[in-house]
Amino acid sequence: MEFVVHSYCLKGARQELLLPPITLIPASLTLTVAELIRLTVTEQIAALSVQHWLEHLSVREVLDRQYLSEHDIRQQAGAGAIAMPQASAPAQLDVGVEVERALKGFETRAFRVLHNGVMLQRLDESIQLGPPSTLAFIRLVPLIGG
Repeated sequence: MEFVVHSYCLKGARQELLLPPITLIPASLTLTVAELIRLTVTEQIAALSVQHWLEHLSVREVLDRQYLSEHDIRQQAGAGAIAMPQASAPAQLDVGVEVERALKGFETRAFRVLHNGVMLQRLDESIQLGPPSTLAFIRLVPLIGG
């Protein structure tokens, strides 16, 4: 069964999408909050990595085509063929480190997790997923001056 997790940032009365929604397919319908966070962060990194990798390759390709230097062209022509440089992939994130940051962020209340509108309190708290479960990660941003 698939579940969508939405990530928002609350700035005063405004709610802004923080990360694109991701779809989870948990192995079990009963999860702890820690397991939910672990699954969510892993999927968010995977989705963002693909998105940014494709954007990086596209930008790199355009820049390389536009700004291939005359020196590079002459050098490659001397070798028999002119080829566009291959874009390198951006650095990979350490999923384990990012999961630990997220778990610590939950414990320090940097963000909240809601399941069916109920704020979850502890990492070891169990939740039962089922249709129509709604899941939201809410980043709290204090108002200026307090």
